[in-house]
Amino acid sequence: MIFYIVRHWRGELRPGVTWWINCVALTVLLWWTIPRVALAAGLLPPNTTERFFMLLALQLFQIGLVPLWQMVGLWRSGDRVARENIRWLAARTTQVIAFLFTILIAMRGLIFGADQVISSRVALGLGPYHYNVTLLPNGREIEVDGGLGFGVSDAVQTLLDANPQVRRIRLESGGGALWEGVKLREIIMARNLDTYSARECSSACVSAYAGGRFRYLQRGARVGLHLPRNWEAFSLNPVSTPYRAELQFLRNRGLPDWFLNNWVRTGQRFWYPTEFQLRSSGLVTQLRGVTPRET
Repeated sequence: MIFYIVRHWRGELRPGVTWWINCVALTVLLWWTIPRVALAAGLLPPNTTERFFMLLALQLFQIGLVPLWQMVGLWRSGDRVARENIRWLAARTTQVIAFLFTILIAMRGLIFGADQVISSRVALGLGPYHYNVTLLPNGREIEVDGGLGFGVSDAVQTLLDANPQVRRIRLESGGGALWEGVKLREIIMARNLDTYSARECSSACVSAYAGGRFRYLQRGARVGLHLPRNWEAFSLNPVSTPYRAELQFLRNRGLPDWFLNNWVRTGQRFWYPTEFQLRSSGLVTQLRGVTPRET
């Protein structure tokens, strides 16, 4: 196996074998296998920092190391055949294909890299994804302020265990890890808590907000909805498999199809529904003109 890998890297294999076996067939195999390996290994969802970086290493192998090996071998194979004056046109065509494929991989790599910079900040709780979980002075409300980074749901759980009188979770977040939003929602629903936002609840924060028994929103606050990028191979569906389950939960929660369909249509762009849309959809059960006080 190692000898075969080295031969490809050196361009010693025929261009046909290099392209169809080592490039096309191997790429298809990896795109089908890697997600299943990650799922079997418990790396999906990446709900801890350790799992995140293990998944990142697996993805870098798939879209970084392997494509580099593929394209270098393909270019060298074409160059070798051309220099030997064997099927010169086919050899140069092979090199053009290698060049174009490299450009495509590079573009995908840039998109992936940008996403992973954000994901790394979420995993490490950096910048806007740093969070604070505090018990408010009234003693009956917990505030989650900042991004939903890894560990935020555990911090809420710990504070709730120490303060069983809490009746509401105030969410002021621009988003973060979907897993944390879902886990936080499960905690909210298990304790039959209300949710409230006075400024913003967007992206993964909405997953937690939707779990409230009553869902309050300050007038003027905004709720931002979007779809995460679907990295599933060969899928034309803008909604990834994990997020389909999330939308189904919201449908079961009572959100109407017109609202969910518009959510899907906006794709990865943020959609900020109007207060009327939020209220009529049932996502928000009550709008408040002033900050609510406990009675």
